[in-house]
Amino acid sequence: MKKYLLLFSVLSILLTGCSSKFAYNNIDWLMYWYIDDYVELDKRQKSLLDGHVDQWMTWHRQEELSEYKAQLEHIKWQLSQETISAQQWGQQFDNAKLHWVRVRDHVSPELAHLAPHLSDEQVNTMFAELEKQNQKRIEKHQRKNFEQRLTENIKDTQENAREFIGKLSPEQKNIIVTYTDKFQSSFDLWMTYRQRIQQAAHGMLLKERSKPDFAQKFLTLLTHPEAYQDEGLALVSAHNNQVYAAMLAALTTSLSPKQKRKAMDELQDIIDDISDLQED
Repeated sequence: MKKYLLLFSVLSILLTGCSSKFAYNNIDWLMYWYIDDYVELDKRQKSLLDGHVDQWMTWHRQEELSEYKAQLEHIKWQLSQETISAQQWGQQFDNAKLHWVRVRDHVSPELAHLAPHLSDEQVNTMFAELEKQNQKRIEKHQRKNFEQRLTENIKDTQENAREFIGKLSPEQKNIIVTYTDKFQSSFDLWMTYRQRIQQAAHGMLLKERSKPDFAQKFLTLLTHPEAYQDEGLALVSAHNNQVYAAMLAALTTSLSPKQKRKAMDELQDIIDDISDLQED
């Protein structure tokens, strides 16, 4: 929920503040730092990846940042028109998802061609670490009961709203409590999906990466992940998006003039950060 309330349409790197702009401009070595948590690449593999990363970042800076900026400017304009309806927020959610889909579809063909360069040992190490992370998530989830998770979600959502619009009124706190209680848990369905697609990718990399049709099959896996989802996950996600859009609409309607100015300033700060990145 944080990504929608605070930054909303900026789906790649958080673009608030100098440290985040620094992260965007140094995504290549940050990416390797992240990858090292899962698999150690040799010099040849890093060299192959380097060229692709440079191309991806050039494309992203030239093509995608303008898309993020345009959506944020549209949200800011809508906010200036007194209210944003649940339907309008839902459309913004759909637009935000398209940002991720474009990035995924742009990098996936090259990832599919790079994947066969991993050794069996690297593949097994990577997926063992992924499963280790899965189990950590499951254990963390199970340490709290429903009431504890609900209380934590309410607290987090109120804090996120406070960062974006300032001090919350009792009415606004109650809006968040009311709508947060309507969310349906997707954790079990999401973990099942996550493990299913990881198992499919693991098996494909071990058994099929030397076959002529591997690149196309792996590309299909990367660009059509919904094939590994249960229908229930899609239904719960759609329900939660509707609830979240309704909550944002209610919060938008409740804004005081001071809160609206702060929200507009926050959006403009992100827009300015994107403009700076485009000029770098």
